[in-house]
Amino acid sequence: MSEKSKRDFFRYEDCDLCGDCLYRCRYLNLEREEAVNEMKRLRAGEPARVVHKKCISCYACNIFCPNDCHPYELIISAWHCRYRERGLPVRASYLMPASVPNFRTDLVKTMAQWERELLRKWKETPPQGRLVLYPGCNALTLPHLLHAPYMDGVVISGDFELCCGEMYFRMGLFDVVEKVAEKLTAHYRGREIGTMLFVCPAGLNMFRNVLPGQFGAEFKFETKFLGDHLLEKVVSGEIKIIKKLNRSIALHDSCHGRILGGEVTATSRRLYSLMGLEIREIAGSADEGLCCGMAAGCNRYHPGDMYRAAIKELRAAEKTGADELATYCGGCQLTLAMMRRLYPGRQPVRHMLEYLQEAMGMEPYHPAPGRTLRMLGHVMVKAFPKLLSRKTYLIEV
Repeated sequence: MSEKSKRDFFRYEDCDLCGDCLYRCRYLNLEREEAVNEMKRLRAGEPARVVHKKCISCYACNIFCPNDCHPYELIISAWHCRYRERGLPVRASYLMPASVPNFRTDLVKTMAQWERELLRKWKETPPQGRLVLYPGCNALTLPHLLHAPYMDGVVISGDFELCCGEMYFRMGLFDVVEKVAEKLTAHYRGREIGTMLFVCPAGLNMFRNVLPGQFGAEFKFETKFLGDHLLEKVVSGEIKIIKKLNRSIALHDSCHGRILGGEVTATSRRLYSLMGLEIREIAGSADEGLCCGMAAGCNRYHPGDMYRAAIKELRAAEKTGADELATYCGGCQLTLAMMRRLYPGRQPVRHMLEYLQEAMGMEPYHPAPGRTLRMLGHVMVKAFPKLLSRKTYLIEV
């Protein structure tokens, strides 16, 4: 890259070139010496021979680094420079949160009337109160997840225009994330909020770590994973588990869930167990898990990369022999459910909150399969025809 990133988040002084971050990656398949040499090239600002070809932006290298040097940000800084020089290919536009419409907002008109009414209510509700939940784009696409008695006492406030910037960050679009940080800081300034809850680990990581720690956002409230809040209510007896589910699940961990650690990964496992679900681990540990495939489009902006990454996880889940594939991230559910259309299997993809609703005695509602079929159709009609176009554009937030 001819222009060095103006935002350099990598901690050069703490890196001892051990190579763990790249050696342990399940996508790069590097030997130790190769991993060290790749890190040397990245540190020197030279083109990497393997990383920038195979990296799917799964974020795991930050977990693997023993010195917390943030190698992930070093990798995606090259994508930041690329964006500043060339912009984004137009084939990516329909998948971006700033586009109107986009692959998520196009689904709203197909939702049930009660779901659309929820979205209208959340958009008009001011973000103030002891407990406020930021729904994020994934929950807005699956509003039934927040339509349950376990949300009593929680103010839900937000809409599709209030983006957390996660997709832009994973693509290395640092200039765009900076604008998102400014917008969110202004939106929440002066609001009386005690704790902000997040149903999506991506939103939680952005609000807690990325936006304030790297892009100057200022938030005066505490942040907490919704699953942690719900676990406390289940343990205390405020939420009653009246139906043990008695089936097995292959548990998918999200990229941001692994970054946040036990607050998300251990909490989710405890909740699943309390609901009577038998957990069958897909990987040896949460840290070693695979991406759902969504982030794989951040490198070359190509849907084929997303498909291949998703299939790798779907196959790994099937090898567990579990009845279903479970996730606590709406984005992971949407991605894996959509790829199930292209790689059919016997395991339905369910969200943790869908299981909780069932365990509480609510009528099961699973819109993701039909919704992702429509999503796939929209993408094929509105994004695929632009695959060969050389036109580029810049994002306006």
